[in-house]
Amino acid sequence: MAYKPKIITGKVKGTGWPIDGHVLYFSQWDYDNRENWHLYGWDDADDEAVMLTAYQTETDAGLCAYDTLESFTKAWKAKEWEPQGSFCLDLDQVEVLEVKQEEQTDDTRAKLLAHGIDLRPRKSTERGGILCLPLDENLNGDIQAKHPEWQATNCPHCGRKCWKPAEADKLQKEQGVQLLCTRCSLEAGIISPYRQTPKPGGNRAQRRRVKREQRRK
Repeated sequence: MAYKPKIITGKVKGTGWPIDGHVLYFSQWDYDNRENWHLYGWDDADDEAVMLTAYQTETDAGLCAYDTLESFTKAWKAKEWEPQGSFCLDLDQVEVLEVKQEEQTDDTRAKLLAHGIDLRPRKSTERGGILCLPLDENLNGDIQAKHPEWQATNCPHCGRKCWKPAEADKLQKEQGVQLLCTRCSLEAGIISPYRQTPKPGGNRAQRRRVKREQRRK
């Protein structure tokens, strides 16, 4: 059975944002240990409050791709806006009114953890890590039309053309995140440790092997 998150309707409170007092849909996932409510959806009557909240939170975080509320509203209504991250609330900021779907677990997370992959939202206090830059060869269509805020760049490790999201520079500056294309990111995080500048004489195992061979001579 495939994993399904818990889904509820809940009344928002205590955020100080326009969504306070509104009843929205939220999901709860095992990958972040069920520590947050993730915005899942909303009814048409709540659309403006959600829009204003999205604009305010993205602007405060320095991630908003639009300079003014007017341009943001235009993109929102044209369904061209794309979220710059997951919108989450603390558990005590949502009053659960009705459970629409109970959580159904599977062993997906256990399999990912076995391969060294732990899927959970990144916290502002975290440092280091790798940000995957989408490879140009893996994308279809006019990228800048779909993501006008993305910038064309090259992977600092392999040199392949890829695209840098708007939040990349901020994460690199404030949290020390490394920027790598998706291919190098997978090799760095799953297959082998990543070294931007290779050690002279190869990696540790290779250097030890050379020393053993030298002693035998």
